[in-house]
Amino acid sequence: MNLRTASCVAAVAAITSVLQVNANPGVLFNDATGDIDVGIATGGGTLDLVSMEVSHTATDIQFKLTVNGNIGIVDWGKFMVGIANNKGNGTSSSDGWSRPITMSANGGMTNWLGSWVDGGGGAENYSKQASWGLTGATYTSNFGNFALAAGAQSTITYGVSIASIGMSIGDTFSFDAYSSGGSSTDSAVDALANPNVSITSWSQAYDSGTSTSFSYTLTAIPAPGAIALIGLAGLVARRRKA
Repeated sequence: MNLRTASCVAAVAAITSVLQVNANPGVLFNDATGDIDVGIATGGGTLDLVSMEVSHTATDIQFKLTVNGNIGIVDWGKFMVGIANNKGNGTSSSDGWSRPITMSANGGMTNWLGSWVDGGGGAENYSKQASWGLTGATYTSNFGNFALAAGAQSTITYGVSIASIGMSIGDTFSFDAYSSGGSSTDSAVDALANPNVSITSWSQAYDSGTSTSFSYTLTAIPAPGAIALIGLAGLVARRRKA
């Protein structure tokens, strides 16, 4: 391979790499495992949260939650994401499912993604305005993307539009993820941002505060055309020198 061809191949590879990285950047948020109170069932490990990867494009955001058990074997767990976007209307006294889970960080909870893995699985997207209201659901085909993957460690993946959670590129929000049981009074058996035991009884109230929540920034995504032009400009310059 001559120098000119090698430069061309390298440039194309570099452009492809940059496009892939900038199309969907992701951040992994980890939790300690084994941090569920000994008096509370772990659902075969499915209620033990391992991590969540958060990523986004110019229009959508994805939350990929990993749990420490097989949701195909023990399928009664409920998994939720609480979001505080600090855009107004936040509350520190309730959540979208009226469970004893609250968020006092960053102006209070404004959005709630709630999901279940039984019965084929499904999810709902709630927004807090004057009161909590359903803005999307898998059973009405307007949630976005929702996927379950069973295994020794299973994943629950939520993909919704950035607009549906009241935000836009450039915003920073606080969030936490929770596992819970089937009762409407069940609380956060495990909380992603808390490496310690979250509750010692099923109905004990739990709050995601400033020190027990994560934050994520919706960074700008460079336009693919602009990235390609930069790469091609570099390629042309190298070919002229060859």
